[in-house]
Amino acid sequence: MALSHPDEAVEAFEDARRGAQERNARPILWTIHRSLGKAYQVLQRKEEAQRELAAARHLIAELATTIDDTSLRDQFTRAAFDSFSEEKLLHPREAARQAFGNLTIREREIAVLIAQGKTSREIADLLVISERTAEVHVGNILRKLGFTSRSQIAVWAVEKGLVKH
Repeated sequence: MALSHPDEAVEAFEDARRGAQERNARPILWTIHRSLGKAYQVLQRKEEAQRELAAARHLIAELATTIDDTSLRDQFTRAAFDSFSEEKLLHPREAARQAFGNLTIREREIAVLIAQGKTSREIADLLVISERTAEVHVGNILRKLGFTSRSQIAVWAVEKGLVKH
């Protein structure tokens, strides 16, 4: 890109993306998606640029959930999103919501507990809420994700990396 050869840059970034995907190198993959998105922008390939930039944002949000320390998680998220400088960015919390089926933080927390096999009563006790409130949250999760069962929520939470092993 710096040498004003965006076509060559796109080819190199696409190769890098394939390699990172094959190795499941998610910590570097988001930067490749971001760079590829910027290269597509230079080439006026807007749909492809948007797709790559959205993939980068999604990975940032996913990676952030793996950082237990709140301060470090916020620092990573802020720095990662700041690297999109020309982009109008979503607030990190909104990006995380979009990355996780538009679920709130509380709903994601409940999805994890469901994946751990907790009943609505157990969830209520753990979160110090009423059982009815826990059931309302479960219903909201089912509706937002288009699911019909708690087991689907559990599988989704595992696939999204919300459940730590």
